[in-house]
Amino acid sequence: MSELELTKRRLEREKAARRQAEAILEDKARQLYHANEALQRLNGSLETEIQRKLIELDLSEQRYRQLIDSVDDIIYKMSLDGLFTYVSPAIENVLGYRQETVVGRHFTHLVQPECWQEMAHFYQQMVRERTLSTYYEFAAKSRDGRRVWIGQTVRLIEADGQIVEMVGVARDITARRNAEQALQTTEIRFSTLLSNLHAGVLVEDEEGEIILANQQYCTIFDLPVQPGQSHRQSAGLAQHVLGEVAAFNARLDELLRDRKLVEADEIRLRNGRILERDYVPIVLAGRKLGTLWMYRDVTGKFHARELIRRSEEKYRGIMNKMDLGLIEVDRTDIILRVYERFCAMLGYAEDELIGRNINDMLVPPEFQPLVDEQLQSRQQGLSGSYELQLIRKDGSRIWVLVSGVPIYDERGDLVGSMGIHYDLTQRKELELELAAARQVAEDARMAEKQFLANMSHEIRTPLNAIIGMSHLLLDTPLSPRQHEYIDSLKTSADFLHRLISDLLDMTKIEAGRIEMNLRPFDLSTLLYSTQKVFEMKLTDRPVTIDVLLDTRIRGNVVGDDLILNQILLNLIGNAEKFTEEGSIQIIARVRREDEHEYVIDFTVSDTGIGIPAEKLDSIFQKFRQVNPSAHKPKGTGLGLAITKELVELQGGTISVRSQVGVGSQFMFTLSFSKSRDMVVPVNNPVPVAVSPADIPQCRVLIAEDNPLNQKYISNLFAKWMIPFGMASDGAELVELARQQVYDLILMDVQMPVMNGYEAAEAIRKTPNPNLFTPIVALTASAMLDQREMATQAGMNDFLAKPFEPMQLIDVLRRYAPVGNLRERSADAAEQAVSTAQDGLNYQRLDELYGDDAAYASEMFAAFLSDVVPDVANLPTLCRVERLPELAQLAHKIRPTFPMVGLTGLETELEQLEQAIHGKQPLDQIEQRCAGLVQELNRMVPLLQAELQKRLHLST
Repeated sequence: MSELELTKRRLEREKAARRQAEAILEDKARQLYHANEALQRLNGSLETEIQRKLIELDLSEQRYRQLIDSVDDIIYKMSLDGLFTYVSPAIENVLGYRQETVVGRHFTHLVQPECWQEMAHFYQQMVRERTLSTYYEFAAKSRDGRRVWIGQTVRLIEADGQIVEMVGVARDITARRNAEQALQTTEIRFSTLLSNLHAGVLVEDEEGEIILANQQYCTIFDLPVQPGQSHRQSAGLAQHVLGEVAAFNARLDELLRDRKLVEADEIRLRNGRILERDYVPIVLAGRKLGTLWMYRDVTGKFHARELIRRSEEKYRGIMNKMDLGLIEVDRTDIILRVYERFCAMLGYAEDELIGRNINDMLVPPEFQPLVDEQLQSRQQGLSGSYELQLIRKDGSRIWVLVSGVPIYDERGDLVGSMGIHYDLTQRKELELELAAARQVAEDARMAEKQFLANMSHEIRTPLNAIIGMSHLLLDTPLSPRQHEYIDSLKTSADFLHRLISDLLDMTKIEAGRIEMNLRPFDLSTLLYSTQKVFEMKLTDRPVTIDVLLDTRIRGNVVGDDLILNQILLNLIGNAEKFTEEGSIQIIARVRREDEHEYVIDFTVSDTGIGIPAEKLDSIFQKFRQVNPSAHKPKGTGLGLAITKELVELQGGTISVRSQVGVGSQFMFTLSFSKSRDMVVPVNNPVPVAVSPADIPQCRVLIAEDNPLNQKYISNLFAKWMIPFGMASDGAELVELARQQVYDLILMDVQMPVMNGYEAAEAIRKTPNPNLFTPIVALTASAMLDQREMATQAGMNDFLAKPFEPMQLIDVLRRYAPVGNLRERSADAAEQAVSTAQDGLNYQRLDELYGDDAAYASEMFAAFLSDVVPDVANLPTLCRVERLPELAQLAHKIRPTFPMVGLTGLETELEQLEQAIHGKQPLDQIEQRCAGLVQELNRMVPLLQAELQKRLHLST
């Protein structure tokens, strides 16, 4: 139903209500008039009756009372000071009071308080002006508290020229007053509605004269409208706005003649604005009562509609030229509109598609689930792109890329979707052909790899037996010829073993099963060891092998020494095979160096036969031997290919320079991190320079579930004469931590029953002697997220597996005290807290981080960005009484405070948790939260300054 119809019906209802109210008022007025007449006649009759009683008829007092009591209105007498001297029984029916309870009371007993002053003024003025009879209305108060409107006629009674009392007749007029109030409310609503409508409204009576026009109408036509004018006359005054007044009036006449409802009748004004007019004839029982005209300025909407139409035409042309087929469907996929290019794609005419379901008509069954999924996305207002096939009119299929978008109406309701289709049939056919070819190639490659892997393993089993038997035979008494035969057999077996090993290495590399194992090692030792190996092989040849090491390379580097060793062995072995005399050089030169890293250029050069220039591009390809045919070396052609893969696995590059008859140079570049750790041989866990006297004496608690690792650590601590406790899981460690104090806890992260994070959190958050004991995580991962998890759990540091004995000694030196065991107690804890009351606990920070400024800066930055905002939420959670969440948040963030030296606030958070769990009063908990926020805000500048200092030290 339109807004106009609703307004029309509302106006009709309000008019009917107004007519009903008027009828009630008229009826009440007539009743009041007759009552006044009756009262006057009654007064006259009473006076006559009284006189006749006294003079002629001698009526009794009882008959006089009966006459008054029979009247429905209240009749009363009142003294000049406002006291009732008589009231008729009718007062009980009207107000609920009995006669005897009213007589002798002041009139204010029956009147609403807000009417007291005005009513007293009425009586005083009546007496003062000696008005014999007056009508007055007021709000009375019934016995049950109802508000009752009373209309009364009051007369003055005189005796001997003096006013002695007042007599009144009062009637209940509540119904009339309510009807008048309802009529007044209706008129106000109607007036407000017309004034606030965004449309111009004009109402005419049956004679065509204007009886109502709102301000919006006057504004639209720029004229003042006076009641009594006609619509035609007002149009004449608006000629400067309308322009064509004659046409305007002609259309008015046409509408008035037809007397039919007309909506959105368009009118163009002189200044280019556009109006829509509604004509509503007001007819009741076939009789014309008037006319309602409504005008709306729709210029903006009209221009927007025109822009949309032109834009649609523009983009329709663009889409057709771009070979994009457009189609619009409703929410059930019924086609509403289809564009020319889409019809051409599928061979249909437009009228063959309109009104049909696009899925039933065009989508193959195997693509129906995809279309249903996209339809659900459109129903949720989501766009999407997808590929599918469509069925052409001739039954053939085409591949299309569809971009679907939802369509909304002007109210924002989803009404359908639009699909943009791009024909990609040719591309799809080419992709399918390429995919088939790629699959054939992949199958062949996998078959090759599987064959090589299978054959390598099958050959290696008997080969191990051949090599073993060769060794056994060489240890038995042999003739020279037998020794020659066995030596030839062993040489061939060794060659075959290298061949199989190369095949397996390449298979592993291509399968991605080679993993980097980074650890500190001595680069100079590795290079010189390799030199010694080949010096022994070159004993019988006039070939020297030298190592040239850049003097800037000092100390240890971090990298995969095994992979680097294999690279060098491959390159030097290749040089050794093709160098009959001369030299082989191994060079390591620093290309770039900073505080943390070396970038090193390695070169392996020889004075061998060299490589032809046209063969250099294929030197690193598999199974390629590019040497002159005159030289027939032994090998698979995999060594250099494997070397290239291993270099690139470490992020490096490799290249070659060569000249036939002069020699070759193989260059590769790798980067290594600098290491401060000493490299300790595995077979000598504790260097000779380190004795138990040099290791801090302390008591250590260890959590480790691996038996071999338990044995390894136990042997080290036994050798160093350090007392320790061993737990196989986290739960066992927590129980041991409750029994006695330790100086250090080594916590394996991955354990059964309770993992290391859970165990550390239990130690940090439950009463035990090791509440502040340093905890170092033992983990095989050095990723940042592992560090963050360890920190959140309350751990102080971590030691990456596998670790060398010297690394473990470094941890002991960092966290364990020198001398006798420390005894931790509540007093020590309080002392640690007190040191941080006016600042950060720098002793604790030194214990945690030592010289690791980068790690410390990460912790400070994470605390400022993540934990400080969480603390700010504590008072809010308290105010809204979400105490379980408050306790959970305090429990979560408490272990992070000692990580930045705020040990005092850590204790405050623990007390906050205890207060919540102990159900202390809410105001005390809120006070604790506010104090925490205030104290942390005071410490934030110190934390920021410490962060900047640590960042400066780490750069």
